Amino acid sequence: MLSILIPIYNYDVRAFVKELSNQAEELEFDVEIICMDDASSMDFRTLNAEIVNHKNVRCVQSEENLGRSAVRNALVDLSRYENLLLLDCDGKCTSEKYLKNYAAEWDKYDVIYGGRVYDEEAPDDHDLYFHWYVGTLKEAIVVPLRRQNPFKSFMTNNFLIRKAVYQQIKMDETLEGYGHEDTLFAQEIKRAGMVISHINNPVEHAGIESKEIFLRKSANGVKNLAQLIKAGQVDDSIRLVRYYHKMERWRLIGLIAWLVSQFDKNIQNSLEGPAPNLLWFDLWKLGVLHHNMKNLNS
Repeated sequence: MLSILIPIYNYDVRAFVKELSNQAEELEFDVEIICMDDASSMDFRTLNAEIVNHKNVRCVQSEENLGRSAVRNALVDLSRYENLLLLDCDGKCTSEKYLKNYAAEWDKYDVIYGGRVYDEEAPDDHDLYFHWYVGTLKEAIVVPLRRQNPFKSFMTNNFLIRKAVYQQIKMDETLEGYGHEDTLFAQEIKRAGMVISHINNPVEHAGIESKEIFLRKSANGVKNLAQLIKAGQVDDSIRLVRYYHKMERWRLIGLIAWLVSQFDKNIQNSLEGPAPNLLWFDLWKLGVLHHNMKNLNS
């Protein structure tokens, strides 16, 4: 038996939920699909109202925005079954056997991560290109590479977990906005001595965003990461944390942050081309991290 849990925020989930419902009907066990709208605009609430017409689908409305972690915890509390599949609302199934692939594995795991992919074709809208480019290079990771570092490669967009395991860990609701709730969740799984299994069962990330929005969310993610570093909740297995500590030991982090601030316009321009220099993007995140660590330590 399976509970599929999808938080919704200002996104059209109709096609995704319809596909999941259709696949669920082909399974030989009970499935429920629970969506929770996390205070979306009325336009999206109206648009998504029809999803309840699909078999085994129900949608709960939150009148206040709970946030990425709290809404997932609330969905788990509503679920009836032991096997939980947690998904982001901006996903797209890439296989007609998506649910069957997970069902074949769920007696062998604590947590299973299926992966994330992006459309093979770059978006026509150039403003969406940078998000697509970064995601394709940094998030669409093949299974053998994910298995080399199973906790670092975990994301919360597409994972299967037993309810008893989730309730032991839960997602931390103190992080605000976008970013690194999946990092902390993976670290908690690791600290609990549990295993993340990686399989080839990806969901396409269809909800790519403009460069401006993507950079704003990335900055908020780095702000959350600074809080986790300050609280001692993440270790150097996280690449940005590792390089931050290394630059700090070498007393170079202040210089890097200063250079990033001085060349901010050049960095922004370097991210506009057909092959953006992701080293500049990493240096930009180091500068943002240093700024947030200074604020936390002041």
